Parts: sequence; C-alpha cells; structure tokens
Amino acid sequence: MAWGEIKKFGWVKQRSAYQDMEYHRAKRAAFASDEASSLDSINNAVATAMQNKISGLSNLAGNAALKRVQAAAKAKAEQAQKQIDQTLKGLDSAQKTADAAGVLDTEVDSTGKVVDVTA
Repeated sequence: MAWGEIKKFGWVKQRSAYQDMEYHRAKRAAFASDEASSLDSINNAVATAMQNKISGLSNLAGNAALKRVQAAAKAKAEQAQKQIDQTLKGLDSAQKTADAAGVLDTEVDSTGKVVDVTA
C-alpha cells in the first residue's frame, strides 16, 4: 500500500437514499425555522423602533402645540390685564376729576334720596 492512499474498510454503514433525503429535508426545515425565527425577531425590533420613533415625534409635536397654546393664553391674559389697568386708571382719573368738581360730595341711599353727610 502506498502512502496517501485511502482504503475503505466498509464498517461504517451508509445511509440509504431515502434516509439521506429525509436527513437533508430535516436540516432544511430546521434552517428555515431558525431563519424565520431570526426574521421575526428582526421584524419585531424594527416595528418597536418605528413605534418608539412615532411616539417620540407625537410627544414632540404635542409639546410644541402645548407651548403655542400656553403662549397664546399668556398673551391674552397680559392683554386683558393691560385693559383692566387702563380702565382702573381711567376710573381713578374720573374719581379725581369728580372730587375736584365736588360732584360726589353728596351720598344717595338705596331709595335714591340724597343723604346729608355734612352733619
């Protein structure tokens, strides 16, 4: 026998063609199952990431809208306060003018009769 020559002894039993076909079919099924599982987990991860991104964008948009509404409400409140202040200044001015003219020196009771307050 020469070196490098492979000699078969025949004590390892060979699979039949049907057994070989079933073996490879089972290997393909296992591979397909593993592949499907991997694709499902990737799909779930991508879906979760997209949902988180959508939720984050929704939160940002909601916060921006809230800030706009709060700013508008604050501006309206400031405008209303300014009008109140102007009205009070006008009333103060009218009161001073009436006091200077002596218009409000007499008091009127609930029936409309003038009450003398000098006594």
